[in-house]
Parts: sequence; C-alpha cells; structure tokens
Amino acid sequence: MTRFRDASTSVSADADVKALMEDIDASLADFERRLEQEQKAPANQTVAPITQRQQAGEQEFPDIQAQPSQSASAESASGFLAELEHEAAVLSGSGESEAHQREIRQRHVHDTLHRIFQFFDAFCRHVNVVAPAIRRPYRLDAQVVYSGVKWQEATVRYRLQTLREKALMDYVALTIRVTAAAPVAVMRRWDQVEQLKKEMHILDLKPADGIDLDDKPQQENVQLLLAPEFPIQLTFRGNYRKERIDVLCRNLDGFGIAAFVCDAAAMNQSLLDDLGRFLIDRTNKLPAGLQSVHLRSEL
Repeated sequence: MTRFRDASTSVSADADVKALMEDIDASLADFERRLEQEQKAPANQTVAPITQRQQAGEQEFPDIQAQPSQSASAESASGFLAELEHEAAVLSGSGESEAHQREIRQRHVHDTLHRIFQFFDAFCRHVNVVAPAIRRPYRLDAQVVYSGVKWQEATVRYRLQTLREKALMDYVALTIRVTAAAPVAVMRRWDQVEQLKKEMHILDLKPADGIDLDDKPQQENVQLLLAPEFPIQLTFRGNYRKERIDVLCRNLDGFGIAAFVCDAAAMNQSLLDDLGRFLIDRTNKLPAGLQSVHLRSEL
C-alpha cells in the first residue's frame, strides 16, 4: 500500500518512492522472464494466462461474491435489508391472517346453513307422517278464507355456490304443501280480474278452472274458483358479506311475502325448534331471533 507523508519526513518519502520503483522494475523483469518461457514452451503445453494484476506483481484473490464472509451476511441481516425483510414479513403475515379470518367467518355461515338443512331434513320426514292441521287463518281478503288447512307434504333442498370441492352453500329451501278442505270461490268485478291474477302469481295460488277472460263479460261481477292447495315456502340464503342468514318467506304467517334476517350465531338449535313449532301451528309466535326487514331495502 502506498503511504503518504508530509514534507517533514521527506527522507522516508524518498525511500518509499525508491522501493516502489524497485517493485515495478522487478515486476517487469518477472513479466519478461515468464513471457520468454511461454515462447519457448512446446505448442501442446498450456501456459496459464497472465492477468494485468499479475503483471503488476499483485496477488490473485478469488471473487468475493463467490464466497461471502459470515461477517458480511451478519451485517446484511442486521441492517437495512433486515428491516425490509421484517416489514415484508409483517405485511405478508397480516394478509394471510385476514384471509384466514375471512375464511373462518364464511365457513361459519356455511356451517349454519348446513345445520338448517339437517334440521329440516329430519323435520320433513317426521312431520310428513304426523300431517298436522294448520289452524292459522289464510285470508285472501275480508270475505275469502281458506279453511280446514291440513299438511300435505314438506321437502327441503339446498344449493352450493359452485361445483368445486368444499364449495360454500348458497341457500336452503323449504317448501310445505298444504291444502284447504275444498276449492275456494272468489268474487271480483270483471276489471279486477287481472289484479287478482297478479296476486295469485305472487302467492303461488292456482285456479280450479280457467281464469282467462279475454273478452269483457256480460255481467259486472265474476266468480272464480281457486284450487285448495297452496305452498308455504322459506328460503335461507347465506349472506357471507354480512355474516348472517337472510330468510325470504311466502305465505308464512298468512298469505303474503315476508323477509327476515338473523345473525349466523343466533340461528341456533333453539331458534330452529321454535320455528318448527310455528310451522306446524304449535305456537303462534315466530322466534325472536328472526328480525323482520323491508324486502327491497335489506335483501
């Protein structure tokens, strides 16, 4: 290594310069000697190439990148790169944790729907044998009422969101067919028939005979005969975004459409038992856990 000194040490400086010149002369003499040996060497003998650093008399060292020292690795691990590595690990772990928690919440809603299906699957088997009478009034208007309603048959089914393995459940659908003692007569003015047909479509009521009145009838009032059978339907849909169960009902507590929401955690065995009792008319109160909502605004 070249050493620099101030003017007060000029004798030492001159000696250093002299030594450096002698090193260079020796290097040149060594270079000329090795070059002469290479020229005299047989053609088939390989002579190692002389690098510029060897020409200058310097010692060759392996590439430092090929064999990193432990001190360099330790320095990187404790420095800026280590800080970045830790920050990236925290963010990556946070993302994985959030995804895991979201999966847990979704699986909770799925498990709730599965429990609903299992309950009503057994419910249908038993109640189809019992075939209870339904004393709850089903009135189409002030004059028209379906009387002597009895249980016919109940079925339950479910649908998955996709066909993939471990797919989440989309909904559970319960359909109960009941029937009145006899067909029901309905009296309407001829200009109210179309509105009646729309109501029948919403409530899934069927005519006992044809209702199509293309031409204006001769009389002002028309008597129509409706079939005694009608459905009671409940659809339990998984709301995975809000972690709840949305319940859409037709003809549940009388004729009409109703909607409820229920937290997945609140849809427990006690609530299902109470709902089952209501459906077979052993209580006239719906479970408190079902919160009535406006159909269009909430679902």
